Amino acid sequence: MSIFSKWFGTKTDGSENAAPMDLVTFAERYAAAVRAAWPEARVEIGHGAATADTRVDWHLPDGFKATHFLGNSYLRYLGAPQELEAIFAEQLAGARAIQRDFVSGPEAANAVILPVLKTRGWHETALQQARSFGSESMLPFIVEPLAGDLVLTYVEDTPDSMSFLSPSEAERRGFDRETLYTQALDNLTRFLPELDVQGGGGRYVARLDRNYDASMVLLFDHWRDRIEIKGDPVFAIAARDELMLCGSEDDDSVASLRDIADEIALSSSYNLSRALFIHRDGGLQVFAS
Repeated sequence: MSIFSKWFGTKTDGSENAAPMDLVTFAERYAAAVRAAWPEARVEIGHGAATADTRVDWHLPDGFKATHFLGNSYLRYLGAPQELEAIFAEQLAGARAIQRDFVSGPEAANAVILPVLKTRGWHETALQQARSFGSESMLPFIVEPLAGDLVLTYVEDTPDSMSFLSPSEAERRGFDRETLYTQALDNLTRFLPELDVQGGGGRYVARLDRNYDASMVLLFDHWRDRIEIKGDPVFAIAARDELMLCGSEDDDSVASLRDIADEIALSSSYNLSRALFIHRDGGLQVFAS
């Protein structure tokens, strides 16, 4: 049995039984996703004689324009209605990559800074490696404590590469601790329309792109209305590409989540923490049941 199956078991929210939406509704839903990703965009829907002619046109104040023909996406959706969020996420990711190529200048450089969760163990290993090369005073990354054994660092993620943002580069751009964190979270909010929150019955998993799934816990207040739980949210952040949660008053789910966090942290190539974390007072804390 997969970890995903262990977590959800036979619980379901019943969404897979809903009738597929028609093309007009599909286009409206996609247009809404575009508006959520780019609130400043002007979005228009166009319909033609055939399914393939349906499109969403949108442009931004900076001159960026895009047209998405929805025929193929709609046919994919009809074949697998449960994949709606993934289909939209793929379309939006493609648009975001094109937009990054369009934008230039200092604002564009700052727009690719994103927060990444690591562990204290990772940090200690990096320090040891730096000492062995005699470069401890020139570490290529920023590390901030987050909660328990989790720490926060920052990367610059472009279509061509991903690299750590160094302390010297952050200082050169005029960032301090607070402004850097704010910039990174603002950038991460662009991914909210692509976040796929799956589950029901008090047990959920949040899926993104297998790179920033865990980072989305930093934006929990933005998507907490997509879940129903008993008590405060308790998270397993056991790997970079795994973010699961339940309610603090659901003892069975908490026990299951703890077992799954152990299993993932021991087996994943991108493992993070075996601990559980509770979202309380606006931030993360280690959860001790």
